[in-house]
Amino acid sequence: MELGINGVTEMKNNRIQIKWIVIVTILIWLASLVVFAAGAVHTGVTSAVCMCMYGIWNLILFSMAYLVVSRKITNIMRRVDDSIQSMIDGIPVRSFPEGEESLLGKFQVQLTKLYQILSRSRENEEKLRKEMSSLVSDMVHQINTPLTNIQMYTSFLIQDGISEQEKARMCEIVSSQIEKLGWFADGFTKTARLEEDMRKLRPEYQPILPMILSAIDEISVKAEAHGDEICLEGEQNIEAVYDRRWTEEAVFNLLDNAVKYGEENSKIYVRMTSYEIYVRIDVINYGKPVPKEDYTVIFNRYHRGNNAAFIKEGVGLGLYLTREIAAGQGGYVKVGNYKGEGTIFSLFLLSSCR
Repeated sequence: MELGINGVTEMKNNRIQIKWIVIVTILIWLASLVVFAAGAVHTGVTSAVCMCMYGIWNLILFSMAYLVVSRKITNIMRRVDDSIQSMIDGIPVRSFPEGEESLLGKFQVQLTKLYQILSRSRENEEKLRKEMSSLVSDMVHQINTPLTNIQMYTSFLIQDGISEQEKARMCEIVSSQIEKLGWFADGFTKTARLEEDMRKLRPEYQPILPMILSAIDEISVKAEAHGDEICLEGEQNIEAVYDRRWTEEAVFNLLDNAVKYGEENSKIYVRMTSYEIYVRIDVINYGKPVPKEDYTVIFNRYHRGNNAAFIKEGVGLGLYLTREIAAGQGGYVKVGNYKGEGTIFSLFLLSSCR
């Protein structure tokens, strides 16, 4: 907001002028009282005529003072109106000096605070609107492919001349596309719930081992089916500041990613390390490492790597959720190459309350 020097000077002049108008009016009134009293004594004019003339003079005097003061006040109110209108137009201009202990200065401060609150509210509303639009757009884009495939293959099934073997293959494709829609619905529900609960995250200072063991237990059946062994390493008595429910979801997503994209019949390591500011949780899997060019996009919503085409399961929301969960608690997550033989994902959580 801008405050013109001329505007401040004029406001000060208006106050001074009004004060002097009142003072001069009082002095003229006192002087006229003396003049009329002296004139009545020396000229012998009757008291009734003198009082009448004095009353007329007072009426003229105070009417002129009222008109001048009224004009000054009208000018001030016009500036108040201009100031409010400028804020409505989105180009706020301060018309009153805020540094002075005056009602107008205090009014300007409160008006400025109100404008800033409303501006932030509009900005937040616009941000939420864009996020919702992006979510809807992403959702439509993601469900369009499986729905198109389902429509195409079901139309093939009702055609004549299709062998039983071909029908079975098409039914399997349709089933896989329906399953993909289910994964997408589950991931999208988690994303929407996380964004709704982001303000409600309740990080607490607590041990991380029970949370990690719970996430490992949740992925264990899938890991066994893949022939993987999950190994726990590092300091097991570490404590950190985190929300138990959502952080367990983040660790599970990293383990799920390691199982899906790692080598079969290999080991997955979960390593815990304590630093001065952060606690680090590493999830390491062996297999083809994530390309460096994917490091900056791998945590984006719906992103899937090149080898994701060979993985039927998933829609690319797990790592995005992990990043959002970490960031919502003052932490972060990163990915790297593990000795050229695999991939390491590192989740960092605050080691203490700041």
